[in-house]
Amino acid sequence: MALAGVHITFGAFAGGFGDGTADTILPYKPVASQTMAAAGTSTISAPSSRNNDKALCSICASAAIFYAIGPTPDTTNGPLRYYDPAWGRPEDIFVDAGDKVGWKLA
Repeated sequence: MALAGVHITFGAFAGGFGDGTADTILPYKPVASQTMAAAGTSTISAPSSRNNDKALCSICASAAIFYAIGPTPDTTNGPLRYYDPAWGRPEDIFVDAGDKVGWKLA
């Protein structure tokens, strides 16, 4: 089944090899996800972490969108980010605990 709308996943991330020598960030352990067929704000939010690290949000969309992230994301006044599925990869971004995603078509 093809994606229709926007799919959001919140989760933790793993950095490097655990020894502080590498700075590679990898998505790790999804905690919550939501697929939204119509523009709006997610009902799920970023989890709090056990060690106050940031959470990771992955966004995939079936069409170009503008999106905002925050406790009350504002897709009217912004600030907005842009995502285009033509890039061929999800958008991964660090977020704070309690953040939600709001989006609208570009």
